Amino acid sequence: MLSRVADQIMWMSRYIERAANTARFLEVSYHLNLDIHQNGEEQWRPLVEITGDMKTFEVRYGKPSAENVMHFLMFNPEYINSIQSCLNAARENAKGLRESMPAELFEAINALGKLVPEATRKKEFFHSQILELCREVKRECMMISGMFSEIIERGRGYHFWRLGEFMERADKTSRLLHVKYFYIHPQITDLETSIDDMQWLALLLSLDAREAYHRTHGLIERDNVIHMIVLNPAFPRAILFCLQTALQSLSLITQGVQGEPHRKLSALCERLESMSGADIIDTGLNEFIENLQLEMNNINSAIFDYFNPDPALSIGA
Repeated sequence: MLSRVADQIMWMSRYIERAANTARFLEVSYHLNLDIHQNGEEQWRPLVEITGDMKTFEVRYGKPSAENVMHFLMFNPEYINSIQSCLNAARENAKGLRESMPAELFEAINALGKLVPEATRKKEFFHSQILELCREVKRECMMISGMFSEIIERGRGYHFWRLGEFMERADKTSRLLHVKYFYIHPQITDLETSIDDMQWLALLLSLDAREAYHRTHGLIERDNVIHMIVLNPAFPRAILFCLQTALQSLSLITQGVQGEPHRKLSALCERLESMSGADIIDTGLNEFIENLQLEMNNINSAIFDYFNPDPALSIGA
């Protein structure tokens, strides 16, 4: 593990980013299901598949109906990756950092941690209320991320935050693309139809990428969508952008010393920089994503191994 403070900073940022991503997925999936007039298991299963915790879900809930999936991902306090659990965990990490954290930042994270538990006291939250809660979670998480950038000096603590935030974001983007390929992908007869376009559009919406995509590419095309969310070095939720940003923060933390995590992350960035959306399709989207997730898992492990042990630091140190 990292030092106590560095570890808490990284995981606080990852939990907040994870909660925001899950809220984004829930909101977009709900609207997508309305658009295609389906609300069965095949439409909600992908959201659980994104987490990689389908077995955990099935033990508790059985079939992935709309209500079951929304409760599992939003409210379940026993599920470690639910929005409620992530926000609670971020709040607990913030408590451990309170003495070295600006008061306004702590208050914002503390209030965010209370948001979902307070909502669970309302007996009726499906369906419009859960959409508003998703929007509120996204909005507050973005505010905290912006606040961190505005009021924290650019020391090691700041870069541990960004390292955790952008590694988490890259992971969730890759998982979302994986699920699109396997579970949301239409039947072969629907390829290159309005149904296929709608689902690629939903993928862009879940990453707040629709407007940026239309400005740069126009009509929905598979290769361009893949390029936008995987290889675009200028879009903040693209995998390549996230990994490049994480690499910058890692380099500043280590003051240019290129250890194992730096070498692995740098090599992955260089490989992605040389690819196109068509290259990914030619390689095989499934194979590409599985290899990418394996590499990112190895990088995360290398980061934690490299900083063990690391001297304690303050948020702004």
